[in-house]
Amino acid sequence: MRHLPCFTLAAISVVTLGCGVESRTPSVEWIRDTLPDGTVAARYGRLAEPQLPPFQTDLSIGVTEGDPNLIFGDVRGIEAGGDGTIYILDYQASEVRAFDANGRFLRRLTSKGAGPGELTEANGMVLIGDSALWIQDHGQGMMIAVDLNGEELTRVPMHVRSYGYMWNGTIDDRGRFWKPTTHSDEPRQYPPKEGLNEGHARVYLKSYDARAEITDSVFVGEDTYRSFVARNNQGGHTYRTIPYYPRIITIVDPAGGFWHTSGTAYRIARLDERGDTTLVIEVAAEPLPVTDQDRQRYVSDEVQSSPDDRRVAEQVAALMPAFKPAIAALVMDDTGRLWVRRTAAAGETPTYDVFKPNGDYDGSVTLAFAASEYLPLRIRRGRVYGLVRDTLDVPSVVRAAPLPAYLR
Repeated sequence: MRHLPCFTLAAISVVTLGCGVESRTPSVEWIRDTLPDGTVAARYGRLAEPQLPPFQTDLSIGVTEGDPNLIFGDVRGIEAGGDGTIYILDYQASEVRAFDANGRFLRRLTSKGAGPGELTEANGMVLIGDSALWIQDHGQGMMIAVDLNGEELTRVPMHVRSYGYMWNGTIDDRGRFWKPTTHSDEPRQYPPKEGLNEGHARVYLKSYDARAEITDSVFVGEDTYRSFVARNNQGGHTYRTIPYYPRIITIVDPAGGFWHTSGTAYRIARLDERGDTTLVIEVAAEPLPVTDQDRQRYVSDEVQSSPDDRRVAEQVAALMPAFKPAIAALVMDDTGRLWVRRTAAAGETPTYDVFKPNGDYDGSVTLAFAASEYLPLRIRRGRVYGLVRDTLDVPSVVRAAPLPAYLR
């Protein structure tokens, strides 16, 4: 193993928004190693907390009552164009609505139905080249492309027939569709065993090139899942995930390759399209404990929504691990940088650490709003877009103030 000299990351000069005071990101000690197999390892010490204040929202789209164009039932997709136009997919209405950069409603691109440009059960979308919105419609089993006026351009069958609350696929720069999928050789049991259920599965990223009509897959690792099964009042069964149990996270880099983490430690691998590791990012991070307050909060939330489920909620809470995963989410922006959301303590807004494709650390950002975890942030042209819900559970799409120049 060849060890390069340890050196300090160069400080980056930025302008603090709103006050014109110069601020610098703190120096971070790190070392870059080349392993015998050629893998590059970027190892960092503890990353300091962000020096800039949390980024406030400068736009919110969504109201409780009033203009129907601003009322959303169930937001399942957010995108932003080069001109600042914001596109919002409402699953409940089967509509994609466009808003200008000031939040003014412009037009509806889709409506409910099974005809051209119509949707039935759409739960995700991605904007390609500022010219086409690709929408995943589980109800029709199709990926549907519409132009920015809503005219259907084409459609292709979903290459992975699965259903989740959110479509967790994407489209790369070569036009290939990607979606994770799992396979297990373990027999399925029904009715399921009540109580803790554990299993193992192989995780793949499956691609489809519609132009060449080629399907391929990449193996990215083994996953272990845990769930708690209980009988409900209707005679069926409910499945509850175990909070804070680590899970594999793999996202596609549209330029090629993948980012992958088990989530337990702060360790992220960059994989090529054969599934081989080419780069590893490691950060020294103290694990956050799962506290009694975390367990009590989970039980309280479950009882509030289902008063008869206290016993089950307490059993689930007792199965929580001793520590929380170090990494909660991975997101890519439109410049090819990786945003790593650290797991936050209860009541704290998450911090995002930003890395270049080669593993260089660019700085950290904290947002002043807690975005819904099921819908990944969209980071487009120096802006961050996310979904929030108020105390009445009313959804709104928010945009953060412009990021500093070194993160655009």
